[in-house]
Amino acid sequence: MVPPGPLDGVRPATFSGLLSPTLKVVNATVGTVPTGFWGADVRAYYGLGALQSSVFNATPLHYIRWPGGAVGDRYNLSANRIYYDNGGSMTPGSSEAQFAKWCLAVNCRAIVQLPAEINDPAAAAYYVAYSETTLGFHPAYWEIGDEPALWTHFGIPWSNWTTAQSINATPTTYAAVVHAYAAAIHIVDPTARIVGLAGVGTGGYNEDVWIRATVALNGPNLSAVGIHVYPAGGPIPPGPVSISGFLGTLDGKGALSYRIPVDRQAITAACPTCHGIMIFVTELGSTTTGSPYERWTSGPAIVPYLAAEIAQGLVLGVPNMDLFAFQGTYNGSILNETGVPSSVSTLYSSIFPRVQSIILNATVKTGPGHLFVVASVDPSYRNYSLLIVNANSSYSVKLNLVGSGFPVLGSGTALAWNYSAAAPSTTSWSLVSSFSYTVPSKSVLILQIHV
Repeated sequence: MVPPGPLDGVRPATFSGLLSPTLKVVNATVGTVPTGFWGADVRAYYGLGALQSSVFNATPLHYIRWPGGAVGDRYNLSANRIYYDNGGSMTPGSSEAQFAKWCLAVNCRAIVQLPAEINDPAAAAYYVAYSETTLGFHPAYWEIGDEPALWTHFGIPWSNWTTAQSINATPTTYAAVVHAYAAAIHIVDPTARIVGLAGVGTGGYNEDVWIRATVALNGPNLSAVGIHVYPAGGPIPPGPVSISGFLGTLDGKGALSYRIPVDRQAITAACPTCHGIMIFVTELGSTTTGSPYERWTSGPAIVPYLAAEIAQGLVLGVPNMDLFAFQGTYNGSILNETGVPSSVSTLYSSIFPRVQSIILNATVKTGPGHLFVVASVDPSYRNYSLLIVNANSSYSVKLNLVGSGFPVLGSGTALAWNYSAAAPSTTSWSLVSSFSYTVPSKSVLILQIHV
C-alpha cells in the first residue's frame, strides 16, 4: 500500500486548446522501474573509450546488449571476427574482451547474443565457457541469435556462406535451436539465464506465433523472450507519408501498447505454469532502414517519438528496453558513427534521469490522440515527476496541476523540449500553490517536484 500523501483527494486537472483532455493521478502504484529497464545495444563495430564511458555514465543506462543486432549471428566471440554473407570476414572495432572490461568500468549488466543462425550448440557452449572462464565475464543473460525470420544461412557454417543462400527458420525450427542451445549452455553454466527469442524480424507480425512455439518447447529454461519494436517500420497506410502518419504509428499494431498484451497472452497460453518469463525489448527504435517514414527520424520528431515509446514501456511494466543503438548510423542512436552525441543523447541524459522509480496511476481522457503521461515518485514519497509527451502533430495542450492529484506545494523544475529546439529549456520555482504549462504539439515536458 502507498503511504498517504499529496495525491489524496484527487480531482481532475484540465488542459485547454482545440481539445480539452483531463489528467487524473491517483495514489496507487502501477509498478516499479527496475534498473534493467534502461538499456541500449552496444555494437562491436565501434571502439569503447573515454567518450563512450562519459556519455553512458550521463544516462540511466544500465543494461547493454552486445554485440548488438544482426551482427549477433555473424560474430565469432573468441576469434573477434564478423562474417559477411559471402563467407568473408572482418575484425571489428572492439572485441568481447574489450567490451567486458568496458562494461565492468561503467558498471553495466550485459545481454550477450550467441550466434544461432549457424545452428551450432557446441560453439555456443564454447563461447559461454570462453566468456565466463577465460575472460571472467558473466553476462546477466544469454540471448539466442537475432531475428530468425530473416535468416538466410540457417544451419550453415560461416565459412560456407554465400549470397545465393536463402534458408531461414520457422517458429518450430527456431524453438528447437533454443532447446539445443539451452541444454549446451547449461552444461557449462547451470545458472545461465536464457533470452529465448531475439525478435522475429517481421515486427509484430506473427510475433505471438514465434513466442508460443519458443515458450511451449523451452518454457522452464527461459528467463525472457525478446521482441524488437520499430512501430513505423511496418506496412505504410494509404495516403501521404507525413509526420502525422509517422507519429500516428505510436498507437498502431506495431507499438508496445498493442503488442505487449498479445505477447503476454502468448506466453501464458504456451506455458500456463511459467510465471516468470519476462518480455524484453532488446531493440527499440522508430522505423526500419528504407521505410518511407525514415525521413522523419533524422529530425526533431525522433525526440517525442522515442519519449512516447519509453512512456508506454514504463506504464506497461516492461522490465527491459534497449535502445538501438548506443552508437551507429541509425538515426535513433545516442552517438553517431563518428561519436558525436545526438538529440537522443540529450533525451537520455536530461529527461529520462528525472523519472522516479515508482510508477503511479495516471490517465488522460477526452484529449487529442498520441498524448502520453507518466507520473512517478521515489520511495521516500518526497520527489515526484510527471512526464508528458505530446506526440500529436497538430494540437497543443495546457496543463493545470491544481486539483490533478499531482503535488504542487513544493519546489520544482520543468524541462520543456519544444519541437525544433536543440535542447530542453529549464525553469524552476519554489513553494508555489498553482502551476500551469502549455505543451506544444510534438513536444516533451517533464516536471519534478520536491515536497
